[in-house]
Amino acid sequence: MEQNGAGCREIDSRAAFALLKGLEDAEILIHRSPDGDCIGGGYALYRILKEMGIRSRVVCADQIPALYRDITEGVTFEDFEPKVRISVDVADRKLFGELTEEQKNSDILLCIDHHISNTHYAQNLCWDPHSAAACEVLFRLMKENGIPLTREIALCLYIGIATDTGCFQFSNADANAFAAVAQIKREFPDLPYARLNRELFVLKSQGRLRLDARLMQDIRISESGKTAVILLPYALMQRYRLSAEEVDGVANLPMQIWGVEVGITVKQQEDGSYRVSLRGGEHADVSAIAQHFGGGGHVKASGCSIREGEAEDVCGQLMAVSEAMLKAWS
Repeated sequence: MEQNGAGCREIDSRAAFALLKGLEDAEILIHRSPDGDCIGGGYALYRILKEMGIRSRVVCADQIPALYRDITEGVTFEDFEPKVRISVDVADRKLFGELTEEQKNSDILLCIDHHISNTHYAQNLCWDPHSAAACEVLFRLMKENGIPLTREIALCLYIGIATDTGCFQFSNADANAFAAVAQIKREFPDLPYARLNRELFVLKSQGRLRLDARLMQDIRISESGKTAVILLPYALMQRYRLSAEEVDGVANLPMQIWGVEVGITVKQQEDGSYRVSLRGGEHADVSAIAQHFGGGGHVKASGCSIREGEAEDVCGQLMAVSEAMLKAWS
């Protein structure tokens, strides 16, 4: 089994489609703490395979947030012994999370991804680090192989692309991303785009609004003004009775401050570990910061996990590395 990139074959969308056509009883693995792109991509691929008469199911270590009910509603997976496993939007095997040992460590026939930090852990990789989302890679795979869009698949792909571009605010929302969405909207103009955008990117619970106010009061900003760090203690989530999915968007708060190039959000977990989200401005490559701590992701949006340490020390280490890298980049 290859886990270090040796033996991984990079393939184009036509070769990937040839592999998909030969699948039987497939598990589609997506990453822990699932977002709109991996959920949209996983369920879109499930529906593509279903149209081809191939049985599959989407597997995630964590519960799919209710926010994405438009994608998951009405889907019931069959129970079967998988004969093959593929992954969507998973850059590294360790991002599978707490799956079974067999699921985490078995051979992955095909990975469909867009992360520049992909570790080439799969046997075959259909990969475009210039794409805004894994759903954009999947959209191109469909287009180049003559796979027709259905209403359900279009909805999945739209949510995935919208999510990973921050509702088309981020720099990765390039002409190709807009072209994909344009085709989706032309073919399915009656999808509830406005409602989806409002629910996914605007609406917040009362508890979340109170949490945001509290976090911004306690934000840590470096002397240069270029790094901002938010600490979210687990006890604070309990105080405001917030689920993990409700605090997903907290990672964008530090980037609302003028002059900030690196926004860091440190979420303490129930076991005392930390999940760190990093967002970058015009000049920062936050994937490099994440990789320093064993994580990875995109140039402007990355993450990592830190297993132990006092909260203040963890925040201090992250800020110090960010400031050092910002100086090197300037």
